[in-house]
Amino acid sequence: MTSAHDPHTTEAQADTASTGTELGSDPTAFRFQVQPEFHSIPLATGGDEEEFDEHMRKFARDYWGEHEQLEPIRRFTAAMYGVNSQQLTADGTVYHALGVFPIGGTADGSLPPERVSRCTLTVSVRDIGNPDPHLVVAGIAETLDQGKDSGEIQMITLPTGPAVLHIAGSRAVWGLSDGEEQERFFVRIEIWMPFPAEDRLLLVCLSTADVQDLFHYQAVLADIADTITFGDAEADVDLGANASDSRPLLFG
Repeated sequence: MTSAHDPHTTEAQADTASTGTELGSDPTAFRFQVQPEFHSIPLATGGDEEEFDEHMRKFARDYWGEHEQLEPIRRFTAAMYGVNSQQLTADGTVYHALGVFPIGGTADGSLPPERVSRCTLTVSVRDIGNPDPHLVVAGIAETLDQGKDSGEIQMITLPTGPAVLHIAGSRAVWGLSDGEEQERFFVRIEIWMPFPAEDRLLLVCLSTADVQDLFHYQAVLADIADTITFGDAEADVDLGANASDSRPLLFG
């Protein structure tokens, strides 16, 4: 996967906030950076339910704005993402974000973007039974290759060690009230990376219905992957023209 961040698509739509805790020398900690075009979505962490609901309402306000006529769609957004966040947390997700990327135009703003492309980003941690990263990567690649939607699978090497790149498409079909069917295609790009010295696995998944922007999102995910570090190491990689707007996300 080649990292080739397009400077025409780095105009910040919103900053992303830091999350997690600083764990010092704890080898189970990890961190990464995301582009400022990502809007972090709150996750249900088992704390106060009213506080979580308020976080979801704030996310919806930040995304849609404060116009009074948008209140119904803000409520729908908060409710929909709230239910989804609870399920994601139960499945081991530690970070969830919505990406809004302008496509085309110029970096100086003299030409506006041609359109806006959207994606979702999830980062999750899973337990595994083999601490050898190279054996884990080989097993993941073989398992994905035998799946029903194997797609493209590559064993890659990132700054922190071996990983698997998986690109696959899917098709969703749903019935309409008039008896017709509507379909939509999605593409997802995954990076499966074992922790260097622990029985855990990091899964970074970017998915989008804007399948025509696959190459753009490969570059976006490549830039994020290059910033992943474990333990105390600092992530200090340029994510583009607005990298100063992007803050490291810490987990443990």
